[in-house]
Amino acid sequence: MEDMKTAMTRKQFEERREIPRLIECPELTPEIIERVTKIVFVPSNPQKADILFVFGSSYGDKWAEVVNLWKQELAPLIYIAGGIGTASFATGEILSHLIRKEFVALGVPPEVIIVDEMSTNSLEDAVFGRELFRKNGIVHNRILFACKAPHSGRCLRTLQKIFPESQLFPFIYSFEKDGETIKAEDWWKSEFGRSHVYGEYRRILLYSSRGDIV
Repeated sequence: MEDMKTAMTRKQFEERREIPRLIECPELTPEIIERVTKIVFVPSNPQKADILFVFGSSYGDKWAEVVNLWKQELAPLIYIAGGIGTASFATGEILSHLIRKEFVALGVPPEVIIVDEMSTNSLEDAVFGRELFRKNGIVHNRILFACKAPHSGRCLRTLQKIFPESQLFPFIYSFEKDGETIKAEDWWKSEFGRSHVYGEYRRILLYSSRGDIV
């Protein structure tokens, strides 16, 4: 694949976002907080599945927790999504390759890992994943998917759109950045939490309105 830095600059990557990662949050009433929380966050419910679907992330994610799902034999195969991500511009490597290295270091055999090398967003993670499953004859009646908490609502709705025939089981891990943790229980108590979660809420509304997600 063409080198990340020559294929797309970080500025070009960020400019593709229809809604910035962090946005200005309006005044939050208890009713708005309840609505946003219900839409943005979903509870964790890991179950035995045909494949573990890992959404790409450029941050210091809880990969040991995710790998433990495989070690518990909840899924025989792991699909890692992510072509270009924020971390790619610092490392020059494809996001899924960076994550695969961490999984292998944590004890996962390379042969049970399938990677996407092209996606640049969550919708593409799912669309390209479905195509890889089809090409390789991978059963995906039951999908266990892993993602960070404030991304969980969008990930679930994306998979519901692209894999309508599959049963979906979320494994949700906490999102920590710059010393702050975003949780469903208290995201509205910090400026960073409000900005990040309200941005996710806006993305879910936008993408669902045009049919990209459920």
